[in-house]
Amino acid sequence: MSSTETETQEETYVSYHDGGVFGKRRVLTGKAAKPTFNAVPKIDMRRIYSDNLDDRKELAKEVGDACRNVGFFYAVNHGVEEQILDDTFSAVKRFFDLPTEVKMEVHNQKTEKFRGYEAFLEGKLDPSTRGDLKEGFLMGEDATDPEQKLPVRDLPFMSTPRNQWPSHPTATFFRPALYTYYTAMLTFSRRLLGIFALALDLPEHHFDTITRHPMTNVRAVHYPPQHSDADVGIGAHTDFCWFTLVCQSRTEYPALEVLNANGIWVPVSHEPHSFVVNIADFLKLVTGGEWMSTVHRVRNMGGEERYSMPFFFSPDEDARVSVLERYSKKGGMYEEFGVGEYFQKRLVVDRRTHLEGAEGGEVKRSAGY
Repeated sequence: MSSTETETQEETYVSYHDGGVFGKRRVLTGKAAKPTFNAVPKIDMRRIYSDNLDDRKELAKEVGDACRNVGFFYAVNHGVEEQILDDTFSAVKRFFDLPTEVKMEVHNQKTEKFRGYEAFLEGKLDPSTRGDLKEGFLMGEDATDPEQKLPVRDLPFMSTPRNQWPSHPTATFFRPALYTYYTAMLTFSRRLLGIFALALDLPEHHFDTITRHPMTNVRAVHYPPQHSDADVGIGAHTDFCWFTLVCQSRTEYPALEVLNANGIWVPVSHEPHSFVVNIADFLKLVTGGEWMSTVHRVRNMGGEERYSMPFFFSPDEDARVSVLERYSKKGGMYEEFGVGEYFQKRLVVDRRTHLEGAEGGEVKRSAGY
């Protein structure tokens, strides 16, 4: 039994972290099972680059079906150069191989936005575990980073640095490599947002006015092999953005898992020339729950080192988001959220650290990590 499952009077439940709130889902089998997905669909994205609006609408229909029924899909033939992805993975592996003291120079507890390095077991989305068995590095929108070419004068709330970059000579390769990836993913995400708008029968650029200077993150992650079923790479959760693009390293045994309506974990394997796309809390919000912000987790049980590079794409920090009129039901109560406020609230919950035995800024890890 995994660490996220509990039994009550012969009923089994899966626990998870959804929108900053803990919940659980009963595992349904046999006659009790509901119609639901058992695999993540694959969608050919080449039509996203077509000059023909009908081609893009045809793509949007497929995307919309996946968002309503699964909340995840493979974006096949996405058009981002494979060399960029290969080079970024190489840089990510090289960064995580650096000595701990080099990485800890940019420990994420030094910034309000939790940017920088996160050590093993510091995150803990599943309270029944000892912590998330991963290490990571987070960067995102920052008007003081010249690579982003953002207008600081128009974004006074971004006038102070948000990102942290290691200064040690052995680590200077990391910033340019991550920015090459960041730029490519940002460009693709803007196109994809238009496809989501079309899938909702909206004008293609409907969301552009609240995504002029989007909140964005690249989170490079290293998952070592798990040797205990009680561990988890990252606990079951939903994402808090418009959507997430995940580029995962090739492993023989899938580590990413998606929770279906029956409480069954569906594996999401590495697929060549593909991103894994999942919609997140803000698209669930604007559709009144019609689109699924699907619970997922990582359990790296295959004995291999695993690396992942999710890109998170959100509305503007000062935007306000509420349900679209066509998805509001008569008599329903709908909240309007300030994007930046909601985002920071989730960050605080999701990045809460458990630095037991920390001494002198150094995190004591479990044996072998």
